[in-house]
Amino acid sequence: MNEDGVINEEEKSSKRYCEARNGDNLSTPFQCDTCHFRNLMNRDPHHALAMDLRMLKCIRRANLDALWSLEPRTVNRTLVECKRGLDIALTLGFKNKLFVPMGPYPVEDSFGMGAAIVILQVSLNPGKYDKNVQFGTIRKFRSAFSNVYHASVQGQAAMVMAKDARKLTVTKCPTYGLWFEKFMKGCHKRMGDIIKPDRALSTAILLEILAILNTEWNEWPDHKLELAAEGAFYVIAFCCALRGEELPLVDLHGITKHWLQSTTSEPPHIVIAILGRFKGELGENYHLLPIVTITSSGIDNKLWIGRLLKEYAKANITSGPLFRNKLGSKIKAIDFEPQFFDRLEQIQASRPYLIHSSEDITEEYGIYRSFRRGSTSEATNKGLAPDVIDANNRWRKFHRAGTSRPGLSMRDHYTDIRLTLNQSLRFSAIL
Repeated sequence: MNEDGVINEEEKSSKRYCEARNGDNLSTPFQCDTCHFRNLMNRDPHHALAMDLRMLKCIRRANLDALWSLEPRTVNRTLVECKRGLDIALTLGFKNKLFVPMGPYPVEDSFGMGAAIVILQVSLNPGKYDKNVQFGTIRKFRSAFSNVYHASVQGQAAMVMAKDARKLTVTKCPTYGLWFEKFMKGCHKRMGDIIKPDRALSTAILLEILAILNTEWNEWPDHKLELAAEGAFYVIAFCCALRGEELPLVDLHGITKHWLQSTTSEPPHIVIAILGRFKGELGENYHLLPIVTITSSGIDNKLWIGRLLKEYAKANITSGPLFRNKLGSKIKAIDFEPQFFDRLEQIQASRPYLIHSSEDITEEYGIYRSFRRGSTSEATNKGLAPDVIDANNRWRKFHRAGTSRPGLSMRDHYTDIRLTLNQSLRFSAIL
C-alpha cells in the first residue's frame, strides 16, 4: 500500500488480467457482464444454458482486457487524483458537481462487445507457431467489421476533406470507440506476440547457391530457363532487399527497356522495374530500383538476369512478369521455396560451416524475409550508413512520399533516378 492508501497491484502479478482494480472504471468505460448480455440478446442470461455461460465468460474476458489496457500505476494515479479533487470540492461545497455522471448507457451494443466476443473466439483457434493464433490474426475481424459498418446506412457520417485528399471521417462505428480501442490494446498485451522471423541469408550462402546453379547450368542445357529464373530471383531478392510478395511484381518489359543503356553506362547498373498496385497509390505504377552489375562480394547480377532475358528472347517473350509459370501468368514467391530449401540442404550437407546440421532449414529460412534480412544485415555489418539502408529498404514509403513520381512516364522516371544514381547504388554495391 502506498502513501495514499492505495494498494500497488504491480506486486500482484498473479492477478494480472484476472481481476479488475479499484478505480478501473474511472479510466475505462464499463458496463457489467449482465448489461452487456442484455444489450446483445435483449434478455437476461440463463445460467443453465451453456451458450449463455460461454457468452458471459467472453464478456468478462473482454471487460478485463479493456481495463488492463492501463497499467496499475496509471489506474492508481487516476484514483488518487480523483479522491484529492473530491476532497477539495467537498470543502468548497460542490462535490456532486465536479464529475459528470458515469451512466447509464443506452440499451444497445455501443461498446462493440459483439465484435469483441467474436475476436476472442477466433483467438482460440489453433495457431501455426503456437497453440493458438496470434494477435495479428484475430485483429483482422476488426477491419472487416468496420468495413461492413461504414458500407451500411449507419456508416454514412459526415466527412471532412483534409490535405492530400486524406479524409477525416466522423463515425459512430463501435470498433473505433474508446472502449474497443482499450479492449484491443489490453488483449494484445495479454496475448503478446510470438515472432519467428526468417533467418537472414548470408552472402556466403547465396554465393554457394549461385555456384550450384552455375554447375547445373552447364550440365543441364534443357533446363536453362528454369535455372536462370531461379538465379535471377535470388540475386534480385537479395540485392534489392525485396520481400517475397514484391518479387512477382518484377516486370520483364521494364528491365529490358533499360538493359542496354544501363549496363553500358557509367557506372554500369541494372534497373529492376516493379509494376503493380501498392497500398496508398492509384492504379498500377512503375517503381525503378537500380542495382550494380556485380557486388563487392562477387554476386553477379548481370550474369543471372542477363541469362534470363536471353532465354526469354529465344522464346519471343518480351513483356509480362519476369517470374512466370508455363502459362505466362505471374507466379507466387512461395513457388520458389521448394528449390530454395533444396539448395540450402545441399549446402548444409557439403558446407556445414555455413549451415550447421542442427538447423531446421524449412523452419528457420523462408523465401519471404531471408533475403531481405540477409542483405540488410550484410550492409549493416559492412558499415553502410543507416539512412542509405533505409532509403533502399523503404522504397515504397519514399515513392509514396513524393521522392519519386510514379505518375511520370517510365523514361522520365529513369531520368530522375540517374541524377542520384551513385547514391542509389551504394546499398547493392557493398553486398
